[in-house]
Amino acid sequence: MKSTEPQKVLEQLGDHFRSLRLARNVSQESLASESGVGLSTLKRLENGRGCNLVALVQLMIALNCEARLESFFLQLATDAGGGALPAEKRRRASSVRSLDGN
Repeated sequence: MKSTEPQKVLEQLGDHFRSLRLARNVSQESLASESGVGLSTLKRLENGRGCNLVALVQLMIALNCEARLESFFLQLATDAGGGALPAEKRRRASSVRSLDGN
């Protein structure tokens, strides 16, 4: 995903989930039932309109791709400064800053 526009990211996410589902030869109805997510929620996601985080995780588990979350978290930690700190060494940010660094 290279776009930073939220709607484009949602569309790419929906395309990715549709591809994962189809690669596993699973219907929308079956995936919705297996994951515990409503069919309309799955259709919204695949159509680029998003869904809530819980539904996203439920779908990832049903598609057996929740391990990708670990890679995602590792990448975030690396991007944030070289690795995640152990729980006992976590610190709060020293001051409030916006995401653009100001």
